[in-house]
Amino acid sequence: MNNDNDDDAPLFRLFWENSKLNARTAQGFAERLDEDARTAPRVAQLFYPGASHALPRPTDPLAEVMRRRRSDRAFGAAPLDERQLGSLFHAFVHSDDGRRALPSAGGKYPIEVFAFLLRVQGPLAGAIVHYAGDVHGVTRVGTCPLWDELAGSVGLAVEGVPAALFVFAALPERATAKYGERGGRFLLLECGHYAQNLALRAAAEGLVGVATGGLHDDRVRTWLGLDRTGAMIPLGYACGAAVR
Repeated sequence: MNNDNDDDAPLFRLFWENSKLNARTAQGFAERLDEDARTAPRVAQLFYPGASHALPRPTDPLAEVMRRRRSDRAFGAAPLDERQLGSLFHAFVHSDDGRRALPSAGGKYPIEVFAFLLRVQGPLAGAIVHYAGDVHGVTRVGTCPLWDELAGSVGLAVEGVPAALFVFAALPERATAKYGERGGRFLLLECGHYAQNLALRAAAEGLVGVATGGLHDDRVRTWLGLDRTGAMIPLGYACGAAVR
């Protein structure tokens, strides 16, 4: 793979480089998180004078799945089977019966999805895979490192070992070629759509998960075979069975 041209959005690339984490900068990032957890007051909500108008709450199946979604850092030992993997990856399918299932500015799809399959049944056990959203299938691209090694590069302290760690890789030139610097915003918004879709699929399957934004970009890019590209690593999501 060749490094992609980022001339369409040099300021977005500069922002990204200045906010990347590595073994040196991750310590300061962790210290900020610890300080915030110890000292930060509850976030103040916007307030407008006057009585609030109550709205009816939905009771449909989607509302029930949304209620079950939660961030959980404790994982049980049960592996995922292939049906569950298919359900989770379906969160990123580009189209379903001819209809676009994921919003993407200009249909550019600047987010590519990978997964470290740490605890799964079948032939994909222990593999790093890339998901093809147009055909709903995966391709093996590498072998998972041990969780102790992987955890140190994804900024995630958990109880147990997640069954799968999904990683969203952004290829900004897909969006910035059309939208310029603004395309950087769009691809981050799309990454949020992917993460929420995955969190809801996990909840529907009775699984738990947690997002992680503390990945070490360059180390993760190497594991994914993207170190010769201009890919960015904005977010990861670990999921698996709940602790019983």
